[in-house]
Amino acid sequence: MSMKREATVAQAVAEATRLQILHRLMEGPAAVAELVAELDKPQSLVSNHLAVLRDAELVEFDREGRKSLYRLANASVATLIESLAALSRSGTENRPTPALARARTCYDHLAGAIAVDLYEWLLHAKALRTDGDDLGLGPKGSELFGRLGVDVARAAKSRRRFAVSCLDWTERRAHLGGSLGAELCSALVERGWIARQAGTRAVTRTPSGTRALRKLTS
Repeated sequence: MSMKREATVAQAVAEATRLQILHRLMEGPAAVAELVAELDKPQSLVSNHLAVLRDAELVEFDREGRKSLYRLANASVATLIESLAALSRSGTENRPTPALARARTCYDHLAGAIAVDLYEWLLHAKALRTDGDDLGLGPKGSELFGRLGVDVARAAKSRRRFAVSCLDWTERRAHLGGSLGAELCSALVERGWIARQAGTRAVTRTPSGTRALRKLTS
C-alpha cells in the first residue's frame, strides 16, 4: 500500500460516523435506508460518508432494483476495523457484550474466545505452521481440516491470502483469518456446529458443535 493510499484510508476511518458505518457493515450488507435508520443521521449525510468510504475502496455496493446494498470491500477492511477496536480498547472502556466476546464473525471468519482457542489448538496439533507473519498447512493440516469439513483446496485457489494470523479485538491473541479461516467458518456453520445470530455478528456454539469440537480437540 502506497503512502498516499494509506493516508486516504486513515482519513476515511478517522471520522466517527464513517467508523460507525464500517462497524455496522461488519455484521453484513445494508441498504442506505437501513444505515440512516440505525445511525439516526440524515440520508444526505450518510450518503456523503458512504461516498468517502467508496472512494477509499473500503466499501462496495450492488444495485438491487432501486436501492444500493453496501458491504465491506474485502476481508482486509474487516481486519482493519478489528485492529482499530483492539488498539482503542482500554480497561473497561469499549467492553463488548459477552456474546460478542465469546464468539462472533470478523467479516467471514471466526473471532472471539472460541476462535482463539481453536486457532491455538490447530497450531498445537500441527494443522498449521507459522512462517514469519504468514501461516501455512502443517503436517497434520489436510487430515484435521478435513475432519472439520474444510475445503482446503478451494481456500488455496482464492485470490486472497491463504491463512493469516489476526489480532483478536477482545482476546488480544490471534485467530485464523484468510481464505482458510473463511472456509473454516463456513464449514462449522454448514455442519450446524455454530449458529449465526440474526442482526449481530455474534455466533453461538450448538450442543452438537460443543460435543464434536470437544471430542476432536481432546
